[in-house]
Amino acid sequence: MNLASAYTVISNADESNSNFQLFENAGGEYNENCLPLYWENLNVHALIKKDRWLRSSITSRKQLLNNVEGYIPPCSLVAIMGPSGAGKSTLMAALANKLPAEIQLEGSVKIGNLPVNNFNNHNFGYMYQHDLFCGVFTVKEHLNFMAKLKMDRRTTENNLKARVSAIIEELGLNQCANTRIGAVGENGKITLSGGERKIVSFATELLTDPSFLFCDEPTTGLDSYSAQKVVNIMQRLVSSQGKTVICIIHQPSSELLSIFHQLILVADGRIAYSGPPNQAISFFESVGFRCPENYNSADFIMKMLSDKNKSVNSVCDEFAVSKHSELIRNAISNEIYYDSSSLSVFCNHLSPFWPVKLYHLTRRYFLEKVRDPTIDIHRILQKVGIAVMVGLCYLGTVQQTQVGIQSFQGVFFMLITENFFTPMYSVMNQLPAKLPLFRREYTSGLYDAPTFYIANIISFIPTMIIEPTIFTIIIYCMAGLQNDLFVFFLTVIITILEMAVSTACGYMFNNIFGSLSLALTFVQPFDNVIMILSGIFVNIRSIPWYLHWLVSISWFELGFEALTILHWKNVTYIACSEDLDVPCLMNGNEVLDQYEFTESNLMPHIYSMVWIFIGFHAISFVCFVTRARWNKLS
Repeated sequence: MNLASAYTVISNADESNSNFQLFENAGGEYNENCLPLYWENLNVHALIKKDRWLRSSITSRKQLLNNVEGYIPPCSLVAIMGPSGAGKSTLMAALANKLPAEIQLEGSVKIGNLPVNNFNNHNFGYMYQHDLFCGVFTVKEHLNFMAKLKMDRRTTENNLKARVSAIIEELGLNQCANTRIGAVGENGKITLSGGERKIVSFATELLTDPSFLFCDEPTTGLDSYSAQKVVNIMQRLVSSQGKTVICIIHQPSSELLSIFHQLILVADGRIAYSGPPNQAISFFESVGFRCPENYNSADFIMKMLSDKNKSVNSVCDEFAVSKHSELIRNAISNEIYYDSSSLSVFCNHLSPFWPVKLYHLTRRYFLEKVRDPTIDIHRILQKVGIAVMVGLCYLGTVQQTQVGIQSFQGVFFMLITENFFTPMYSVMNQLPAKLPLFRREYTSGLYDAPTFYIANIISFIPTMIIEPTIFTIIIYCMAGLQNDLFVFFLTVIITILEMAVSTACGYMFNNIFGSLSLALTFVQPFDNVIMILSGIFVNIRSIPWYLHWLVSISWFELGFEALTILHWKNVTYIACSEDLDVPCLMNGNEVLDQYEFTESNLMPHIYSMVWIFIGFHAISFVCFVTRARWNKLS
């Protein structure tokens, strides 16, 4: 017996003994890729840990789903409803194999005769409640980008573009295909309407032609017309493409609810009803809860399920022994076992190569900077303003005299300080803003944590070069430092490395602590110690031996010493003034000796800054990847 015949048998199970027909409205075009989805003895617990770092330190478990079972026939449009906290999202996440690491699942969820975790990401589309996009992309650019990450790497460029064009045409996105998506909070406006953004979310999930589409409250926040449009699209996906669409829906109108083939009501972690929507009110009447005349049936259902003291437990208990529940058990027990691996739904999907993912992700971040340069422009203008003010302060004061020594060292201090603190705290504020979209795409399997991290670092390289270069050029010229191309070039290199190491330190503290507030708490005293040990505020010779290791990683000290050596090493004469009542430093070597700096340390210090940059990023990388895998990013 083939699956189509089995579906007919299951759909009519116990028909002669019951006026209820569980699957009477299920009516998509059946195809071989359309399989039933069912679950038995499903218990889901949230593991509450004593320590967020130790996965084994579980102190208690909170039950989210309590021994539920259910059956969704092939090619169905299914609505899941229930009050807040009832377990709707947990149930759908369990069916889609999307439960986070700290959630424990017991029981079985199967598609056909295989556990749901045997399916790949491309077999499922999962549309989240809150839309997250790269706002600078147009609709077409977004779909092209997602297609290059989601679709099989053997897909040709022409076929990929044809797939995107077909989805745009099918979902009616032609009018806004070249319109930027925009982002919530971006200049106080959203480029696309709420309904259009929901449809773009549908389009994104349909790129791989998934057999199952899960939608978390796709109509929330939409007006009645837009909600109707979204549900009509879901209905069309079921009827014309043979997909199974399961969605959580919040208080729909009676007309909207009637479109669905199956309604699943969840209350207090249990199933309160599962069957045709038009029989839900009859079931409630049969257990003693009658819907008043001219009352919205969805509102009545939600009201009953929200009253935990009176109705919830009794309704769930009555449903467990009802004929609706019996039909579900019969459908599960009559499921035909056969070799599902022969279906094309299990086709050997090959994900794009890692360099391809890295290229497209890096390109997206560069495009974000180009199309929304507001932050970068403000930072550059800030650098220019500070550089001009510093340059005016030192204008005409930097001379090879006893008085000029202090001015020289003041310029070096400002070159280091401005590229030490500001970049570090700036990157610590920027990284958390990218995490929500990363978590969404990481969970969907578009790319891994290392790819995201490396793409971010690469995209930040132009900023790390341009900002310190502009700052250094302005101060160098206005202060009148050495007219030597080699000295100028190395000065720029040192300030670039200073900013690079500072940003790496910002990344490291952010990813070690996983919280911006915690990171700021610990990075501030660390920065102060690093600056104090720079050789400016305390002579290096007087530093206790147990702090020497901090001196070796103080990129503030390394940069300051390197600049001092670079500009004083070839100075053979410094004019003395009889008016000054201080020791006279006759040449550059004596200046270096005063700070306990050694001329031979110039290049080693530059190399050390490179190694510190690599070391900080290595620690940051490990912490970030570990947190991503443990689902600890916040």
